[in-house]
Amino acid sequence: MNRKRKIALACAASLAVPALLTACAGGGSKNPGEQGDTASNKPTEISIFANQQGAQAVDSSNELLQAIEQKTNTKLNITWVPFNSINEKTKVALASGDLSDLTFVGNVYDSQVVQMAASGAFWDITPYIKDYKNLSAWPKEIWDNAKIQGKNYGIPRPRPLEGGWGVHVRKDWLDKLGLKVPETMDDIYAVAKAFAEKDPDGNGKADTFGLTGHVDSDGMGAFGWVENVFTGSLGKWKLKDGQLVPVLFDPGQRQALEWLKKAYDEKVLAPDFAVMKSTQAREMYMANKAGVFGSALNPQWLYTDALRKIDPKADSYPLTYIIGPEGKFAAKDSGVFGMYVIPKTVPEAKLKKILAFVDQGNGEEISTISQFGLADKHYTVKDGFKIATEQAKTDNIPDITNNLLQIFQMYDKYQRAYYNGIPKEYYERNKKLVDDRSAFSKPDLGYGLISQTALTVGPDLYKKVQDMKIKVIIGKETLAAWDDYIAKLKTDPQFQKIIQETNEAYKAK
Repeated sequence: MNRKRKIALACAASLAVPALLTACAGGGSKNPGEQGDTASNKPTEISIFANQQGAQAVDSSNELLQAIEQKTNTKLNITWVPFNSINEKTKVALASGDLSDLTFVGNVYDSQVVQMAASGAFWDITPYIKDYKNLSAWPKEIWDNAKIQGKNYGIPRPRPLEGGWGVHVRKDWLDKLGLKVPETMDDIYAVAKAFAEKDPDGNGKADTFGLTGHVDSDGMGAFGWVENVFTGSLGKWKLKDGQLVPVLFDPGQRQALEWLKKAYDEKVLAPDFAVMKSTQAREMYMANKAGVFGSALNPQWLYTDALRKIDPKADSYPLTYIIGPEGKFAAKDSGVFGMYVIPKTVPEAKLKKILAFVDQGNGEEISTISQFGLADKHYTVKDGFKIATEQAKTDNIPDITNNLLQIFQMYDKYQRAYYNGIPKEYYERNKKLVDDRSAFSKPDLGYGLISQTALTVGPDLYKKVQDMKIKVIIGKETLAAWDDYIAKLKTDPQFQKIIQETNEAYKAK
Protein backbone atom coordinates (compact mmCIF):
# COMPACT_ATOMS: atom_id res chain seq x y z
CA MET A 1 0.00 0.00 0.00
CA ASN A 2 1.40 3.45 -0.93
CA ARG A 3 2.23 5.97 1.78
CA LYS A 4 -0.39 8.52 0.67
CA ARG A 5 -3.21 5.96 0.96
CA LYS A 6 -2.07 4.64 4.31
CA ILE A 7 -1.78 8.12 5.86
CA ALA A 8 -5.19 9.09 4.52
CA LEU A 9 -6.90 6.13 6.17
CA ALA A 10 -4.94 6.45 9.39
CA CYS A 11 -6.00 10.06 9.81
CA ALA A 12 -9.63 9.11 9.22
CA ALA A 13 -9.33 6.77 12.18
CA SER A 14 -7.93 9.58 14.37
CA LEU A 15 -11.25 11.25 15.10
CA ALA A 16 -9.89 13.44 17.84
CA VAL A 17 -7.93 15.58 15.35
CA PRO A 18 -10.33 17.67 13.23
CA ALA A 19 -7.55 19.11 11.08
CA LEU A 20 -6.50 15.64 10.00
CA LEU A 21 -10.09 14.74 9.18
CA THR A 22 -10.28 17.76 6.90
CA ALA A 23 -7.16 16.56 5.13
CA CYS A 24 -8.78 13.13 4.72
CA ALA A 25 -11.71 14.57 2.80
CA GLY A 26 -9.65 14.48 -0.36
CA GLY A 27 -9.55 10.68 -0.27
CA GLY A 28 -11.73 10.37 -3.35
CA SER A 29 -9.06 11.81 -5.66
CA LYS A 30 -7.62 9.63 -8.37
CA ASN A 31 -4.74 7.35 -7.62
CA PRO A 32 -3.30 6.41 -11.01
CA GLY A 33 -1.23 3.62 -9.55
CA GLU A 34 -4.34 1.76 -8.45
CA GLN A 35 -6.95 2.71 -11.01
CA GLY A 36 -5.89 0.29 -13.72
CA ASP A 37 -6.34 0.55 -17.48
CA THR A 38 -10.05 0.96 -18.16
CA ALA A 39 -9.50 0.84 -21.91
CA SER A 40 -7.97 -2.64 -21.91
CA ASN A 41 -9.20 -6.01 -20.81
CA LYS A 42 -6.42 -6.25 -18.27
CA PRO A 43 -7.52 -8.07 -15.08
CA THR A 44 -8.54 -5.76 -12.25
CA GLU A 45 -6.23 -6.17 -9.27
CA ILE A 46 -8.21 -6.31 -6.04
CA SER A 47 -6.82 -6.76 -2.55
CA ILE A 48 -9.10 -8.43 0.00
CA PHE A 49 -8.87 -8.76 3.79
CA ALA A 50 -11.02 -11.82 4.48
CA ASN A 51 -12.28 -14.06 7.24
CA GLN A 52 -10.66 -17.51 7.22
CA GLN A 53 -13.16 -20.10 8.44
CA GLY A 54 -11.36 -23.17 7.16
CA ALA A 55 -8.30 -24.70 8.76
CA GLN A 56 -6.02 -23.54 5.94
CA ALA A 57 -5.90 -20.37 3.87
CA VAL A 58 -6.71 -20.71 0.17
CA ASP A 59 -3.46 -20.45 -1.77
CA SER A 60 -3.31 -18.31 -4.91
CA SER A 61 -2.56 -21.46 -6.91
CA ASN A 62 -5.85 -23.11 -5.87
CA GLU A 63 -7.84 -24.16 -8.93
CA LEU A 64 -11.15 -22.87 -7.57
CA LEU A 65 -9.71 -19.45 -6.85
CA GLN A 66 -8.05 -19.38 -10.26
CA ALA A 67 -11.35 -20.30 -11.93
CA ILE A 68 -13.04 -17.43 -10.11
CA GLU A 69 -10.30 -15.02 -11.17
CA GLN A 70 -10.60 -16.13 -14.78
CA LYS A 71 -14.39 -15.76 -14.85
CA THR A 72 -14.33 -12.35 -13.11
CA ASN A 73 -11.25 -11.06 -14.99
CA THR A 74 -9.49 -10.20 -11.74
CA LYS A 75 -6.19 -10.76 -9.99
CA LEU A 76 -6.94 -11.25 -6.31
CA ASN A 77 -4.54 -10.63 -3.45
CA ILE A 78 -6.32 -12.13 -0.46
CA THR A 79 -5.12 -11.83 3.11
CA TRP A 80 -6.80 -14.66 5.01
CA VAL A 81 -7.16 -14.02 8.75
CA PRO A 82 -8.27 -16.91 11.04
CA PHE A 83 -11.64 -16.11 12.59
CA ASN A 84 -10.27 -16.52 16.11
CA SER A 85 -8.12 -13.43 15.62
CA ILE A 86 -9.89 -11.46 12.90
CA ASN A 87 -11.66 -8.99 15.19
CA GLU A 88 -8.40 -7.98 16.83
CA LYS A 89 -6.52 -7.73 13.54
CA THR A 90 -9.35 -5.77 11.93
CA LYS A 91 -9.12 -3.17 14.68
CA VAL A 92 -5.39 -2.86 14.11
CA ALA A 93 -5.87 -2.49 10.36
CA LEU A 94 -8.58 0.16 10.80
CA ALA A 95 -6.50 2.13 13.28
CA SER A 96 -3.42 2.05 11.07
CA GLY A 97 -5.26 2.81 7.87
CA ASP A 98 -3.62 -0.20 6.22
CA LEU A 99 -6.79 -1.34 4.44
CA SER A 100 -7.35 -3.61 1.48
CA ASP A 101 -9.68 -2.65 -1.38
CA LEU A 102 -12.25 -4.89 0.29
CA THR A 103 -11.77 -5.09 4.04
CA PHE A 104 -13.98 -7.36 6.11
CA VAL A 105 -15.38 -5.99 9.37
CA GLY A 106 -17.25 -8.50 11.50
CA ASN A 107 -19.44 -5.98 13.31
CA VAL A 108 -21.10 -3.29 11.21
CA TYR A 109 -21.84 -1.28 14.35
CA ASP A 110 -18.47 -1.51 16.04
CA SER A 111 -17.66 1.96 17.40
CA GLN A 112 -14.46 2.17 15.38
CA VAL A 113 -16.29 1.28 12.15
CA VAL A 114 -19.12 3.74 12.81
CA GLN A 115 -16.73 6.58 13.60
CA MET A 116 -14.61 5.93 10.51
CA ALA A 117 -17.70 5.75 8.31
CA ALA A 118 -18.91 9.07 9.69
CA SER A 119 -15.47 10.60 9.08
CA GLY A 120 -15.56 9.70 5.39
CA ALA A 121 -13.02 6.88 5.46
CA PHE A 122 -15.26 4.49 3.48
CA TRP A 123 -17.25 4.79 0.29
CA ASP A 124 -20.99 5.34 0.71
CA ILE A 125 -22.21 2.80 -1.82
CA THR A 126 -25.93 3.57 -1.32
CA PRO A 127 -26.40 5.32 -4.71
CA TYR A 128 -24.54 2.57 -6.59
CA ILE A 129 -26.46 -0.51 -5.37
CA LYS A 130 -29.29 -0.17 -7.88
CA ASP A 131 -26.84 -0.61 -10.76
CA TYR A 132 -25.93 -4.20 -9.83
CA LYS A 133 -28.58 -6.84 -10.40
CA ASN A 134 -27.50 -9.42 -7.81
CA LEU A 135 -26.77 -6.95 -5.02
CA SER A 136 -29.97 -4.97 -5.61
CA ALA A 137 -32.02 -8.19 -5.56
CA TRP A 138 -31.21 -8.93 -1.91
CA PRO A 139 -34.06 -8.46 0.58
CA LYS A 140 -34.35 -4.80 1.52
CA GLU A 141 -34.10 -5.82 5.18
CA ILE A 142 -30.50 -6.89 4.66
CA TRP A 143 -29.43 -3.52 3.27
CA ASP A 144 -31.42 -1.67 5.94
CA ASN A 145 -29.81 -3.71 8.70
CA ALA A 146 -26.34 -2.80 7.40
CA LYS A 147 -26.91 0.96 7.32
CA ILE A 148 -24.94 3.41 9.42
CA GLN A 149 -26.81 6.68 9.91
CA GLY A 150 -29.05 5.83 6.98
CA LYS A 151 -26.31 4.96 4.50
CA ASN A 152 -24.57 1.78 3.36
CA TYR A 153 -20.84 2.15 3.93
CA GLY A 154 -20.06 -1.40 2.96
CA ILE A 155 -21.27 -4.52 1.16
CA PRO A 156 -23.00 -6.83 3.64
CA ARG A 157 -22.12 -10.49 3.81
CA PRO A 158 -25.68 -11.69 3.18
CA ARG A 159 -27.16 -14.39 5.32
CA PRO A 160 -30.65 -15.89 5.43
CA LEU A 161 -33.08 -14.15 7.74
CA GLU A 162 -34.30 -17.49 9.08
CA GLY A 163 -32.65 -20.66 10.33
CA GLY A 164 -29.55 -19.15 11.89
CA TRP A 165 -28.47 -19.56 15.49
CA GLY A 166 -29.98 -22.30 17.61
CA VAL A 167 -29.18 -25.41 19.62
CA HIS A 168 -27.81 -28.76 18.47
CA VAL A 169 -28.47 -31.91 20.47
CA ARG A 170 -27.00 -35.37 19.97
CA LYS A 171 -30.06 -37.20 18.70
CA ASP A 172 -28.29 -40.57 18.79
CA TRP A 173 -27.50 -40.04 22.47
CA LEU A 174 -31.15 -39.22 23.13
CA ASP A 175 -32.18 -42.46 21.44
CA LYS A 176 -29.59 -44.48 23.31
CA LEU A 177 -30.74 -43.16 26.69
CA GLY A 178 -34.44 -43.37 25.83
CA LEU A 179 -34.98 -39.61 26.00
CA LYS A 180 -37.33 -37.45 23.93
CA VAL A 181 -36.23 -34.44 21.90
CA PRO A 182 -36.24 -31.58 24.46
CA GLU A 183 -38.63 -28.65 24.09
CA THR A 184 -38.32 -26.62 27.29
CA MET A 185 -35.32 -25.36 29.23
CA ASP A 186 -36.13 -27.91 31.93
CA ASP A 187 -36.11 -30.63 29.26
CA ILE A 188 -32.75 -29.45 27.95
CA TYR A 189 -31.28 -29.41 31.44
CA ALA A 190 -32.52 -32.95 32.13
CA VAL A 191 -31.08 -34.16 28.82
CA ALA A 192 -27.75 -32.40 29.38
CA LYS A 193 -27.50 -33.86 32.88
CA ALA A 194 -28.14 -37.35 31.53
CA PHE A 195 -25.46 -36.81 28.87
CA ALA A 196 -23.00 -35.88 31.64
CA GLU A 197 -23.86 -38.74 33.98
CA LYS A 198 -25.13 -41.75 32.03
CA ASP A 199 -22.20 -42.60 29.78
CA PRO A 200 -23.93 -41.86 26.44
CA ASP A 201 -20.81 -42.74 24.44
CA GLY A 202 -20.70 -46.17 26.10
CA ASN A 203 -16.98 -46.18 26.88
CA GLY A 204 -17.46 -46.79 30.59
CA LYS A 205 -15.77 -43.51 31.52
CA ALA A 206 -17.14 -40.32 33.06
CA ASP A 207 -15.69 -38.20 30.26
CA THR A 208 -18.69 -36.48 28.66
CA PHE A 209 -20.42 -33.20 29.45
CA GLY A 210 -23.95 -32.16 28.75
CA LEU A 211 -23.19 -28.70 27.48
CA THR A 212 -20.24 -26.91 25.90
CA GLY A 213 -19.56 -23.58 24.24
CA HIS A 214 -17.50 -20.41 24.50
CA VAL A 215 -18.13 -16.88 25.75
CA ASP A 216 -17.03 -13.52 24.35
CA SER A 217 -15.41 -10.67 26.25
CA ASP A 218 -18.65 -8.66 26.09
CA GLY A 219 -21.35 -11.34 25.80
CA MET A 220 -22.34 -14.94 26.37
CA GLY A 221 -21.21 -16.15 22.94
CA ALA A 222 -22.39 -19.70 22.25
CA PHE A 223 -24.53 -19.58 25.40
CA GLY A 224 -26.50 -16.53 24.27
CA TRP A 225 -29.43 -18.80 23.42
CA VAL A 226 -29.93 -19.51 27.16
CA GLU A 227 -30.51 -15.81 27.81
CA ASN A 228 -32.62 -15.43 24.66
CA VAL A 229 -35.03 -18.19 25.64
CA PHE A 230 -35.45 -17.02 29.24
CA THR A 231 -35.95 -13.36 28.27
CA GLY A 232 -37.98 -14.13 25.16
CA SER A 233 -35.88 -11.69 23.15
CA LEU A 234 -32.81 -11.56 20.96
CA GLY A 235 -29.99 -9.15 21.70
CA LYS A 236 -29.66 -6.51 24.39
CA TRP A 237 -33.15 -4.99 24.19
CA LYS A 238 -36.76 -5.91 24.79
CA LEU A 239 -39.92 -4.00 23.92
CA LYS A 240 -42.21 -3.13 26.84
CA ASP A 241 -45.07 -0.65 26.62
CA GLY A 242 -43.65 0.86 23.47
CA GLN A 243 -40.18 1.38 24.97
CA LEU A 244 -36.98 -0.58 24.57
CA VAL A 245 -35.66 -1.75 27.93
CA PRO A 246 -32.38 -3.62 28.56
CA VAL A 247 -32.79 -7.38 28.86
CA LEU A 248 -30.37 -7.08 31.77
CA PHE A 249 -33.32 -5.75 33.77
CA ASP A 250 -35.62 -8.61 32.73
CA PRO A 251 -36.31 -11.40 35.28
CA GLY A 252 -35.34 -13.88 32.55
CA GLN A 253 -31.74 -12.65 32.69
CA ARG A 254 -31.45 -13.76 36.30
CA GLN A 255 -33.14 -17.07 35.47
CA ALA A 256 -30.56 -17.66 32.73
CA LEU A 257 -27.72 -17.12 35.19
CA GLU A 258 -29.36 -19.47 37.70
CA TRP A 259 -29.71 -22.13 34.99
CA LEU A 260 -26.09 -21.84 33.89
CA LYS A 261 -24.81 -21.69 37.46
CA LYS A 262 -26.66 -24.90 38.29
CA ALA A 263 -25.20 -26.55 35.18
CA TYR A 264 -21.72 -25.46 36.23
CA ASP A 265 -22.15 -26.55 39.87
CA GLU A 266 -23.48 -29.98 38.86
CA LYS A 267 -20.73 -30.51 36.26
CA VAL A 268 -23.23 -30.55 33.42
CA LEU A 269 -21.45 -27.60 31.82
CA ALA A 270 -17.85 -27.99 30.62
CA PRO A 271 -15.82 -26.51 33.51
CA ASP A 272 -13.43 -24.48 31.35
CA PHE A 273 -16.16 -22.88 29.19
CA ALA A 274 -15.14 -19.37 30.30
CA VAL A 275 -11.66 -19.63 28.77
CA MET A 276 -12.47 -21.76 25.73
CA LYS A 277 -12.02 -20.38 22.24
CA SER A 278 -14.88 -20.95 19.82
CA THR A 279 -12.78 -23.50 17.91
CA GLN A 280 -12.05 -25.42 21.10
CA ALA A 281 -15.72 -25.65 22.01
CA ARG A 282 -16.58 -26.82 18.51
CA GLU A 283 -13.80 -29.41 18.58
CA MET A 284 -15.00 -30.69 21.96
CA TYR A 285 -18.48 -31.24 20.53
CA MET A 286 -17.15 -32.93 17.39
CA ALA A 287 -14.86 -35.11 19.50
CA ASN A 288 -17.88 -36.85 21.08
CA LYS A 289 -17.34 -35.15 24.46
CA ALA A 290 -20.50 -33.01 24.79
CA GLY A 291 -24.14 -33.44 23.81
CA VAL A 292 -25.64 -29.92 23.61
CA PHE A 293 -24.06 -27.09 21.65
CA GLY A 294 -25.24 -23.61 20.63
CA SER A 295 -24.49 -23.11 16.95
CA ALA A 296 -25.70 -21.91 13.58
CA LEU A 297 -27.70 -24.43 11.58
CA ASN A 298 -25.41 -24.94 8.59
CA PRO A 299 -22.55 -26.82 10.37
CA GLN A 300 -25.04 -29.56 11.24
CA TRP A 301 -23.51 -31.90 8.69
CA LEU A 302 -19.96 -30.78 9.52
CA TYR A 303 -20.57 -31.93 13.10
CA THR A 304 -22.40 -35.13 12.16
CA ASP A 305 -19.85 -36.15 9.54
CA ALA A 306 -16.97 -35.62 11.99
CA LEU A 307 -18.79 -37.49 14.76
CA ARG A 308 -19.55 -40.44 12.50
CA LYS A 309 -15.85 -41.14 12.26
CA ILE A 310 -16.19 -41.96 15.98
CA ASP A 311 -19.76 -43.25 16.08
CA PRO A 312 -21.46 -44.24 12.78
CA LYS A 313 -24.89 -43.50 14.27
CA ALA A 314 -24.10 -39.93 15.37
CA ASP A 315 -26.62 -37.20 14.55
CA SER A 316 -26.20 -33.54 15.52
CA TYR A 317 -29.88 -32.59 15.64
CA PRO A 318 -30.85 -28.89 15.45
CA LEU A 319 -33.86 -27.97 17.56
CA THR A 320 -36.59 -26.01 15.80
CA TYR A 321 -37.43 -24.03 18.92
CA ILE A 322 -37.13 -23.96 22.69
CA ILE A 323 -40.04 -23.07 24.96
CA GLY A 324 -39.26 -20.41 27.57
CA PRO A 325 -41.36 -18.30 29.95
CA GLU A 326 -42.81 -16.42 26.97
CA GLY A 327 -43.43 -19.39 24.70
CA LYS A 328 -41.57 -20.80 21.71
CA PHE A 329 -38.35 -19.03 20.84
CA ALA A 330 -36.14 -19.08 17.76
CA ALA A 331 -33.84 -16.32 16.57
CA LYS A 332 -34.49 -14.29 13.42
CA ASP A 333 -31.25 -13.14 11.86
CA SER A 334 -30.41 -9.67 10.67
CA GLY A 335 -29.36 -11.08 7.31
CA VAL A 336 -25.98 -9.43 7.83
CA PHE A 337 -22.82 -11.17 8.98
CA GLY A 338 -20.35 -8.33 8.84
CA MET A 339 -19.56 -6.35 5.69
CA TYR A 340 -16.76 -5.43 3.32
CA VAL A 341 -15.83 -1.76 3.40
CA ILE A 342 -14.10 -0.03 0.51
CA PRO A 343 -11.71 2.76 1.56
CA LYS A 344 -12.48 6.17 0.09
CA THR A 345 -8.93 6.32 -1.26
CA VAL A 346 -10.03 3.84 -3.95
CA PRO A 347 -10.88 5.87 -7.10
CA GLU A 348 -14.52 5.83 -8.23
CA ALA A 349 -13.66 3.99 -11.45
CA LYS A 350 -12.10 1.16 -9.47
CA LEU A 351 -14.95 1.26 -6.94
CA LYS A 352 -17.36 0.41 -9.75
CA LYS A 353 -15.13 -2.47 -10.88
CA ILE A 354 -15.01 -3.79 -7.33
CA LEU A 355 -18.80 -3.60 -7.03
CA ALA A 356 -19.17 -5.38 -10.36
CA PHE A 357 -16.77 -8.08 -9.11
CA VAL A 358 -18.73 -8.57 -5.87
CA ASP A 359 -22.00 -8.56 -7.81
CA GLN A 360 -20.71 -11.30 -10.10
CA GLY A 361 -19.35 -13.19 -7.10
CA ASN A 362 -22.85 -13.20 -5.64
CA GLY A 363 -24.30 -14.67 -8.80
CA GLU A 364 -25.04 -18.34 -9.39
CA GLU A 365 -21.97 -19.24 -11.43
CA ILE A 366 -19.28 -17.98 -9.05
CA SER A 367 -21.24 -18.86 -5.93
CA THR A 368 -21.61 -22.44 -7.17
CA ILE A 369 -17.84 -22.75 -7.57
CA SER A 370 -17.20 -21.29 -4.11
CA GLN A 371 -19.75 -23.59 -2.50
CA PHE A 372 -19.39 -26.88 -4.37
CA GLY A 373 -16.16 -26.73 -6.38
CA LEU A 374 -15.92 -27.65 -10.06
CA ALA A 375 -18.75 -29.46 -11.82
CA ASP A 376 -18.19 -33.18 -12.52
CA LYS A 377 -14.89 -33.10 -10.64
CA HIS A 378 -16.04 -32.10 -7.16
CA TYR A 379 -19.77 -32.70 -7.45
CA THR A 380 -22.36 -34.37 -9.61
CA VAL A 381 -26.05 -33.53 -9.87
CA LYS A 382 -28.76 -36.08 -9.19
CA ASP A 383 -32.46 -35.20 -8.97
CA GLY A 384 -31.49 -31.54 -8.79
CA PHE A 385 -29.27 -32.10 -5.75
CA LYS A 386 -25.50 -31.60 -5.83
CA ILE A 387 -23.59 -34.58 -4.45
CA ALA A 388 -19.95 -34.31 -3.44
CA THR A 389 -17.53 -36.71 -5.12
CA GLU A 390 -14.63 -38.57 -3.56
CA GLN A 391 -12.35 -36.10 -5.34
CA ALA A 392 -13.97 -33.31 -3.32
CA LYS A 393 -12.72 -34.98 -0.16
CA THR A 394 -9.29 -35.58 -1.67
CA ASP A 395 -9.03 -31.91 -2.64
CA ASN A 396 -10.26 -30.81 0.79
CA ILE A 397 -13.16 -28.95 -0.81
CA PRO A 398 -15.20 -28.44 2.37
CA ASP A 399 -12.30 -26.59 3.99
CA ILE A 400 -11.55 -24.53 0.87
CA THR A 401 -15.19 -23.62 0.28
CA ASN A 402 -15.58 -22.62 3.92
CA ASN A 403 -13.12 -19.86 3.10
CA LEU A 404 -14.32 -18.92 -0.39
CA LEU A 405 -17.88 -18.60 0.87
CA GLN A 406 -16.71 -15.77 3.11
CA ILE A 407 -16.34 -13.71 -0.07
CA PHE A 408 -18.47 -15.29 -2.80
CA GLN A 409 -21.96 -16.33 -1.84
CA MET A 410 -25.34 -15.61 -3.40
CA TYR A 411 -28.37 -14.99 -1.22
CA ASP A 412 -30.34 -18.18 -0.63
CA LYS A 413 -33.17 -18.59 1.86
CA TYR A 414 -32.04 -22.17 2.51
CA GLN A 415 -28.31 -21.50 2.58
CA ARG A 416 -28.02 -22.54 6.21
CA ALA A 417 -29.74 -25.84 5.49
CA TYR A 418 -26.82 -26.94 3.33
CA TYR A 419 -23.28 -28.04 4.02
CA ASN A 420 -20.95 -29.55 1.44
CA GLY A 421 -21.44 -33.31 1.35
CA ILE A 422 -24.73 -33.33 3.26
CA PRO A 423 -27.08 -36.20 2.34
CA LYS A 424 -30.33 -35.06 0.76
CA GLU A 425 -32.50 -36.27 3.64
CA TYR A 426 -30.60 -34.11 6.12
CA TYR A 427 -30.78 -31.13 3.76
CA GLU A 428 -34.55 -31.55 3.48
CA ARG A 429 -34.82 -31.87 7.27
CA ASN A 430 -32.90 -28.63 7.70
CA LYS A 431 -35.04 -26.86 5.08
CA LYS A 432 -38.17 -27.81 6.99
CA LEU A 433 -36.63 -26.38 10.15
CA VAL A 434 -35.97 -23.08 8.33
CA ASP A 435 -39.62 -22.90 7.22
CA ASP A 436 -40.98 -23.90 10.62
CA ARG A 437 -38.87 -21.37 12.54
CA SER A 438 -40.19 -18.49 10.45
CA ALA A 439 -43.59 -18.78 12.17
CA PHE A 440 -42.30 -17.57 15.55
CA SER A 441 -38.72 -16.33 15.16
CA LYS A 442 -37.87 -13.00 16.80
CA PRO A 443 -35.48 -10.34 15.50
CA ASP A 444 -32.97 -8.31 17.47
CA LEU A 445 -34.89 -5.08 18.02
CA GLY A 446 -31.72 -3.19 18.87
CA TYR A 447 -29.83 -4.19 15.75
CA GLY A 448 -28.52 -1.14 13.95
CA LEU A 449 -29.62 1.37 16.59
CA ILE A 450 -26.74 3.70 17.34
CA SER A 451 -26.23 5.39 20.70
CA GLN A 452 -23.23 7.69 20.78
CA THR A 453 -22.84 7.03 24.50
CA ALA A 454 -22.88 3.29 23.86
CA LEU A 455 -20.16 3.73 21.25
CA THR A 456 -17.88 5.40 23.78
CA VAL A 457 -18.66 3.76 27.13
CA GLY A 458 -20.59 0.69 25.97
CA PRO A 459 -17.63 -1.60 25.21
CA ASP A 460 -16.16 -1.20 28.69
CA LEU A 461 -19.57 -1.35 30.35
CA TYR A 462 -20.63 -4.57 28.65
CA LYS A 463 -17.28 -6.18 29.35
CA LYS A 464 -17.83 -5.48 33.05
CA VAL A 465 -21.35 -6.91 32.83
CA GLN A 466 -20.01 -10.06 31.15
CA ASP A 467 -17.30 -10.40 33.78
CA MET A 468 -19.96 -10.25 36.48
CA LYS A 469 -22.04 -12.92 34.72
CA ILE A 470 -19.10 -15.31 34.61
CA LYS A 471 -18.30 -14.69 38.28
CA VAL A 472 -21.88 -15.56 39.20
CA ILE A 473 -21.93 -18.71 37.08
CA ILE A 474 -18.66 -20.09 38.50
CA GLY A 475 -19.49 -19.06 42.08
CA LYS A 476 -17.08 -16.16 42.60
CA GLU A 477 -20.08 -13.87 43.12
CA THR A 478 -23.58 -14.65 44.37
CA LEU A 479 -26.91 -14.05 42.70
CA ALA A 480 -27.59 -11.50 45.44
CA ALA A 481 -24.47 -9.66 44.30
CA TRP A 482 -25.86 -9.74 40.77
CA ASP A 483 -29.10 -8.19 42.02
CA ASP A 484 -27.12 -5.40 43.68
CA TYR A 485 -25.09 -4.89 40.52
CA ILE A 486 -28.22 -4.51 38.39
CA ALA A 487 -29.80 -2.15 40.93
CA LYS A 488 -26.77 0.14 40.63
CA LEU A 489 -26.82 -0.15 36.85
CA LYS A 490 -30.42 1.07 36.81
CA THR A 491 -29.27 4.36 38.35
CA ASP A 492 -26.04 4.70 36.39
CA PRO A 493 -26.29 8.00 34.44
CA GLN A 494 -24.30 6.73 31.45
CA PHE A 495 -26.42 3.61 31.14
CA GLN A 496 -29.56 5.70 31.41
CA LYS A 497 -28.25 7.85 28.58
CA ILE A 498 -27.66 4.72 26.48
CA ILE A 499 -31.28 3.70 27.10
CA GLN A 500 -32.53 7.16 26.13
CA GLU A 501 -30.45 7.39 22.95
CA THR A 502 -31.31 3.85 21.87
CA ASN A 503 -35.01 4.59 22.22
CA GLU A 504 -34.61 7.79 20.25
CA ALA A 505 -32.89 5.82 17.49
CA TYR A 506 -35.63 3.17 17.61
CA LYS A 507 -38.38 5.73 17.19
CA ALA A 508 -36.49 7.48 14.39
CA LYS A 509 -36.01 4.16 12.57
